[in-house]
Amino acid sequence: MNYGIIDLGSNSLRLEIFRYQDEQLTNIFSKREVVGLASYLLPEGYLSDLGIDTVIRTVNDFLNLSSTYKLERMFIIATATIRDARNQNEILTRIKRASGIQVEVLDEEKEGLYGYRGVSLEHHIKEGLILDIGGGSTEVSLVSSGKLKKSASLNLGSLNSYITFVKDIFPTQNEIERIKNAVINALKLHKVEQQSIHAAYGIGGTIKAALVLLQNYYQKPFEHLTRANIKDLISKIDPTKKKTYLSIIRMIPERTHTIMPGLIILQTIMDYFEVDTLTVSKYGIREGYLLEQIKA
Repeated sequence: MNYGIIDLGSNSLRLEIFRYQDEQLTNIFSKREVVGLASYLLPEGYLSDLGIDTVIRTVNDFLNLSSTYKLERMFIIATATIRDARNQNEILTRIKRASGIQVEVLDEEKEGLYGYRGVSLEHHIKEGLILDIGGGSTEVSLVSSGKLKKSASLNLGSLNSYITFVKDIFPTQNEIERIKNAVINALKLHKVEQQSIHAAYGIGGTIKAALVLLQNYYQKPFEHLTRANIKDLISKIDPTKKKTYLSIIRMIPERTHTIMPGLIILQTIMDYFEVDTLTVSKYGIREGYLLEQIKA
């Protein structure tokens, strides 16, 4: 049986189609559109009409693409930007009217839970940290004794940090410090205890983009990110050099302006928990969510 899921993220909108067989999910089709949804949020907290229209157009394009796969069911989920929008009800009503599908807005707790379940498909986690840096939020989940102990959603992602703190394409040193301080303050606000963690896992676009940069800079494959690598990567991104822009445009063009804020968030959290190595997981929220719906 085939199932589809559309993920309305703050930076990218994604379509994933999976084959479910023998209690296993196999991805058979993926499509991503970078729309920067968080950038359509008005100062008053409403998602603009243009932003809603962009979502509807993309969702309908995705539904057309998925029509040849004979889906058992299509799901649509939404995270930080739509979750926090003051006109959330209007957004959901308009998407339902246009697509015929009810969007499920994941609250902070569920977003952390599905991320944990997704990573658990690939890794047996007894103790550790799961980190998901999105465009509009960062999910920090702590696992203890094989169970999800705490999940905190920081209202800071790669895109909204760029919008809030950065004036040019890349942040200045002062802007970097402001992002770092905002991350630490958010962790303390959520009462996330500072501790030393050895096992850490990363999901989401920012972390996967960091892996792409790392592999291209060092010209060899990586499965992990280290604190030393991230520090080195940040030092190589020199906004005064044209080579920096060309390298990022070549490797991750859609993240030219958001990769540095994302790397700063990543580095700050790895420092906060004294994480030396972070394993990049192939599975995350979409897989965790989909499996729960199929088995329900």
